[in-house]
Amino acid sequence: MSGIFGTLNTATKGLLAQQTALHTASHNISNANTEGFSRQRVQMQADLSYTLAGVGQLGTGVKMESVVRMTDDYVNKQIRNENSAYEQYNVKSQTLDQLEITLNEPSTTGINFNLNEMFNAWQELSKNPESLSAKTIVVEKSKALVETINHIANQIESLKVETNDQIDKNILDFNTTIDKIDSLNKQIFNISVKGEVPNDLLDQRDLLLKDLSSIAKVDVNYDKYGRAEINLNGEIVLNGELKNTLTKNAAGEFFVGADKIDITTGKIKGYLESIEVLDGVISQLDDFVKSMATEVNNLHKLVRDVVEPAPAGKDIFTDIDSAKSVKVNPDINNDNELILPGYTIHKGDGQRALDISKLNKKLLGDGSTITGKYNDIVTRVGISKQQSDNIVANQEVLLNQLVLKRESTSGVSIDEEVTNVLKYQKAYEANARVISVLNDMLDVLINRTGV
Repeated sequence: MSGIFGTLNTATKGLLAQQTALHTASHNISNANTEGFSRQRVQMQADLSYTLAGVGQLGTGVKMESVVRMTDDYVNKQIRNENSAYEQYNVKSQTLDQLEITLNEPSTTGINFNLNEMFNAWQELSKNPESLSAKTIVVEKSKALVETINHIANQIESLKVETNDQIDKNILDFNTTIDKIDSLNKQIFNISVKGEVPNDLLDQRDLLLKDLSSIAKVDVNYDKYGRAEINLNGEIVLNGELKNTLTKNAAGEFFVGADKIDITTGKIKGYLESIEVLDGVISQLDDFVKSMATEVNNLHKLVRDVVEPAPAGKDIFTDIDSAKSVKVNPDINNDNELILPGYTIHKGDGQRALDISKLNKKLLGDGSTITGKYNDIVTRVGISKQQSDNIVANQEVLLNQLVLKRESTSGVSIDEEVTNVLKYQKAYEANARVISVLNDMLDVLINRTGV
């Protein structure tokens, strides 16, 4: 439509388009520090033209297509995947850090120190085998050793219980997050079927999907209405028609609905690997205790084929199958005279005590030593911690690079938005000026020509 009213319509559309763009820029600025927010842009294009006889095609102004969300789904997917790996190793690294603190090596309160103190006490007894004080020190140093072992073993067991509790908590968090995504899916569907794009709801859902990926790696696809379809290791957790929950049975097996699955990455996987590490350390600690206690007990009970042999001694340690329960024999604890320093009844015989003091360096059947068995535990934990820390550091660098890549597309630049505000303001003022001119023209036509 040509003429003044056609031009007025064109200017009005321009006015509304610039006003919408200005509002969108303001919305971006307001959410510049909102986590997960993606900047938005008003997509404009020239409206349909028409043919004016003798002139040709005339434009009819601007048309607003939509308000689009500046995002890259591929980068978002990469962030979710790398976030899963980061959280897996970060959890494991934190557990190993707590384990190192628990073992507390090297220190004057750890197992290694107390083990050496006990063997040193036997060596001192060998020098003065008749000394009740030296025997008492052997008992006290033995008690200090097993109490340290008991304490550390129980702390590791408590750490394992806490880790299992974290798995249960993360399963609950996973299902709660799925419920939130399901609710957003429904809102997104209701808006999408009307041909509109729920940008802010999509941002909220992307943030929840990232939270979900930190717990376990999920595969995400979208249906034609924009609803997220979520799969966990090939099993459907959520789609437009179905919602399943993640569960764990008493045997530690995971299920989505009725289907058994494996958790391959994410916090839950990190906690599972942490439990494997803790079980391994507990098993190694039990083996160390049994080896140490067996060697000491056997020598203390040994009756040698000598003149005037000493009678068979009692076990120094009892309940030796577990690091949590090993203790000094109550009989010996109550009567230090039951400590036998020699193989004979002769005064001054401290050979048995001397032999026991050298047990820490004796080669065992598997080629290790008592001290070596424990040091191997500490070394393995240290190496595992270093490896996990390195992976965490690498994943953090990769994740930060991806976040920066996302920000280059989706992040809000205040400088850019302020520039846009000024640009839209000028365009708005120009369209308003056109309307003002058209108003003057209509005034001339109506009031000065008698039309």
